[in-house]
Amino acid sequence: MNKQSDNLDDGDEDVVVIEQRDKRTYLYIGIAAVIGIAAGGLIGALLSGQSWQQSYQTLETRYHQLEQANQKTLVDSDQQTHVKIQQLSKEFDQKLAEQKNTYQQQLDVLNGKIDQLTQEKTALAKQLSNEQSKITQVNKVNNRLNHQADLQATMFERSRELFQKELKVKQSLESLEQERDTLQQKKKELKKECDLYLQGTSWDAHSDACDQQDAANERLGKVNQLIKVNQMDLKEIQALAKDLGIE
Repeated sequence: MNKQSDNLDDGDEDVVVIEQRDKRTYLYIGIAAVIGIAAGGLIGALLSGQSWQQSYQTLETRYHQLEQANQKTLVDSDQQTHVKIQQLSKEFDQKLAEQKNTYQQQLDVLNGKIDQLTQEKTALAKQLSNEQSKITQVNKVNNRLNHQADLQATMFERSRELFQKELKVKQSLESLEQERDTLQQKKKELKKECDLYLQGTSWDAHSDACDQQDAANERLGKVNQLIKVNQMDLKEIQALAKDLGIE
């Protein structure tokens, strides 16, 4: 639509220029005709013996009249051209204002989108920061739990070892205590038999009763020593288990 209007405007300008040129052409033709007629009259007057001064004055008067008419035509043409230029300028300003308004509306839409994107970016950045804080906290908790799990696994392993060692020590201690009780009882019998053998008052006494008594005493001393060692080990195991909280 704007192109058609522009084409029409250009056409109007061409018409004005053509009209102006046509009017000027007519004037020039008229002046040339008058000059030609006057010159012809002047020549005819000379040839016919008439006064050429009168013919020249008539020609000059007509020339001035035609020049005034030409100036008036030019003024009228300039006014029309000025009006047309004002009209075109007004239309141009109107189109420019409309285009500027359109661009401003588009700019406002773009600015609105930019503001919206900026707000969304700020919200996403805040959300990302919160998520990173949560991830950091989760990592701390996981590290603490892993450390606790490692400690628990270590404690469990040590507890298992302590329980096994405690069980072995208790079993060994129980066996040694039973052997000690047996040796103490046997020691009494061997001592009595050894005394009877040395006194020679009994035929039932064996000649090796004293040797067996000495061996029993030696074994009993070793068993008592082992019992003390196992008792000390058991106390250490129980103390360690208490420190670990697995008593």
